Amino acid sequence: SMFETMPTFPECVDRLFEHCVGLINRDLKRLGLSTIEMVVHEKRNMNQGSYNKVVIVTNAEASDVVGPAGDGLVTYPYQWDDNLDGLKTLGVDGKWNCLNTSPEDCCAMIKLSVPHPDTKGNNIECHIFVPFGGLGNRRRNDRIFVNLSSDGRVHEAPIIT
Repeated sequence: SMFETMPTFPECVDRLFEHCVGLINRDLKRLGLSTIEMVVHEKRNMNQGSYNKVVIVTNAEASDVVGPAGDGLVTYPYQWDDNLDGLKTLGVDGKWNCLNTSPEDCCAMIKLSVPHPDTKGNNIECHIFVPFGGLGNRRRNDRIFVNLSSDGRVHEAPIIT
């Protein structure tokens, strides 16, 4: 199941990355783990090359959209600077309901709803994310994902996967 328990480090949330690394290393030592790869991502922002991508979260089989909360909602967190219509919120309040929809059909629906490129010349694109342990995204016990905000603080609980 995509909702199986994976070790996380909630005590890191809102702390500076350097402090979080110390907390993680302490807990890993307690668990008897030593060789772990730490993958650090900065929280998405409008200045990154992938700003125009909508992340579509699927079930483990990659056949249906489930969304990060399991409700089938796909979100786009930014205003779209449409080259014809100006700034606008996409979908309904930045969301599309793709429950019981394939990721490909969801992506096609999203692209149809955003027919114009933005002022940078980019069209809306889709990134299909299969959960860790799902089809083509095997779960690992030697890797920790850490997501940082632009101020260097941990944005969400790091996870071993």
